[in-house]
Amino acid sequence: MRTGCEGEKREVLACRSMEGVAPFVPWLLLAVGIVLLAAGASWLVEGASRLALRLGVSAFVVGLTVVGFGTSMPELTVSVLAAARGSGGLSLGNAVGSNIMNLLLVLGAAALVAPIHVIGARRALLRDLFFGLAPAALLLTAARSGHIGRPLALGLLVIFAVFLAASLLRARSTEPVPAAVGGHPLRHLALTAFGIGVVLLGSELMVRGGTELARRFGISEAVIGLTLVAFGTSLPELATSVTAALKGQSEISVGNVLGSNVFNLGLIVGLAFTIRPGAVPRFVVGQDIPLLMGATLVTGVVVLRNGRISRTEGMLMLLCFVAYLAFVAVRGG
Repeated sequence: MRTGCEGEKREVLACRSMEGVAPFVPWLLLAVGIVLLAAGASWLVEGASRLALRLGVSAFVVGLTVVGFGTSMPELTVSVLAAARGSGGLSLGNAVGSNIMNLLLVLGAAALVAPIHVIGARRALLRDLFFGLAPAALLLTAARSGHIGRPLALGLLVIFAVFLAASLLRARSTEPVPAAVGGHPLRHLALTAFGIGVVLLGSELMVRGGTELARRFGISEAVIGLTLVAFGTSLPELATSVTAALKGQSEISVGNVLGSNVFNLGLIVGLAFTIRPGAVPRFVVGQDIPLLMGATLVTGVVVLRNGRISRTEGMLMLLCFVAYLAFVAVRGG
């Protein structure tokens, strides 16, 4: 029978295994991990989307589920792996930081490329905004003690399940004609499996590199999660939203970001801390989560006001993102 002490011993040995290596190795692990995450998520989304469409699933449902899961796969694997190793700060920091980057960096960059126009989707936006705020509000009120227990984690999963059910019900009422996609299903399945494998490998490298950098520089894993790791795991959303803006499909940018944010806090944090409840830094709960809720509300007001995000507003969002990074750097942790 394995004891908790043996688990802690393995974690200590894992940390010591990197002692004595060249200073650039953690940075290299982080950089390679980011590249693998971005590439793996792209292959995963492409393969899974084509497979689903090939089997007759509608494009709307594919976008809601397959693309949503695919672009959130980096956050999922990094957060679950970090939580399983007892790095709760890195796990929560990654999810919260990714959501802030999605709102300010991803939407800001997409709007700067081409103004974002959202027409006829007010009800869906209100739903996504509500479900984006609900898990953040639950964490803010129930995790102030600096600990996320299994009941709280299960509550987050329930919020995500309700969001997914509501979205699928809406999809059934507006079911489009399935798109025709060529290629053998086995080929798409192989690409999906390969993408998952690459994402898992990239996540392992990012967690190893990120935790080692935190140890060497004497900063908390949460700060690494809020910044470096969050940027790496947000790359799929950034690529998807900017590409959609370039193609004139700007409404996809907003839907991708808002949907991904529900995945991050509801599914990912919920699943990670259901697997292993643990302590999290209080400053993330008391400071970064309120900032995330504020960014969500402001974004919602901007979009719902006239159904668009202009280039000027996109630039302001990017400046707010830079200000947030400066705040994290000055605050430390």
